[in-house]
Amino acid sequence: MLIPPKYILTPKISQLLSSIESSKEVINSITIPPEIEANIRRRSTIKSSLFSARIEGNTLTLDEVLNNPSKSQKKQEVFNILKAINWIFERRFRDLSLKDIFELHRIVLSGLSPEENLGSLRTQQGAIFNSAGIAIYLPPPNRQVLPLTKRLIRFANSTKEQLVPLKACIVHFTFEKIHPFLDGNGRVGRLLLQLILHRDGYGMKGLLPIEEYLDNHRSEYYRSLENSERDLTDYLEFMLEAITKTAKDAKEQVLEKEKVKPEDFLLPRRAEILNIIKDQKLVNFDTIRRRFMSVNERTLRYDLKKLQDAGLIRKRGTTKGVYYEVI
Repeated sequence: MLIPPKYILTPKISQLLSSIESSKEVINSITIPPEIEANIRRRSTIKSSLFSARIEGNTLTLDEVLNNPSKSQKKQEVFNILKAINWIFERRFRDLSLKDIFELHRIVLSGLSPEENLGSLRTQQGAIFNSAGIAIYLPPPNRQVLPLTKRLIRFANSTKEQLVPLKACIVHFTFEKIHPFLDGNGRVGRLLLQLILHRDGYGMKGLLPIEEYLDNHRSEYYRSLENSERDLTDYLEFMLEAITKTAKDAKEQVLEKEKVKPEDFLLPRRAEILNIIKDQKLVNFDTIRRRFMSVNERTLRYDLKKLQDAGLIRKRGTTKGVYYEVI
């Protein structure tokens, strides 16, 4: 197996790379209120998790994930991927390691596969089947899995490919072709795509649910993976199109939120408390408590603390002489 596979740097690939670079610069240069950015990132990572699972056949919808409290194996699958994405974004990687890949696999299949399979390379010949149950791809023999995976890791950590989006896509493709695990290869491969983008400065603040595009173009995605082993060009054009479209959507979302005030995202009671303080200029806690007789004191103090954390109000005085005012 050739690592990296051959490809042609076409005008389309160059144009897509330029567009990704442009979106990245805009997203990284704009500052929006932290709570708003966190909300956008949370939704983006949930979408990444859900749609990565849907690509593998999970039938849950975004509404079911967000609003249905019931537990199921399908939800476990989504939340495992979410945990793995958060694991990636909580770390600063210098070099990708075999240990990192094993850890991603453990997280993704936790509670879904026998313990002995978690983070373990396959020891038997695998195969990829289509919906009719026909084998459409035979990955390398199991004795080649470890050396091929180590070669892939060396490529991921080298400067052989300096165009980060290309490198991330190549790592994803090659990982899928090695097919190092009995199960979970697709999910882990897409996580590696996100990991390389994040590690090398193209994570765009965690606002890239590329998996949603891949799920919406699932047939093209699978076709590009199947048909590109000798020449990666078509696959790279498809994947860079996915990153470009997702990055543009993220850029537009960030530009829109740049105009939004932090108070526009407040919970209703906190918004009302803020308006009381605005109207009365200086307000003590007793005034707030009298307006919300049905809410316990601890909750109201927590609301005031969150308004302070958001930079919307400040506290003046001490103990019983405390007043709140708008900043």
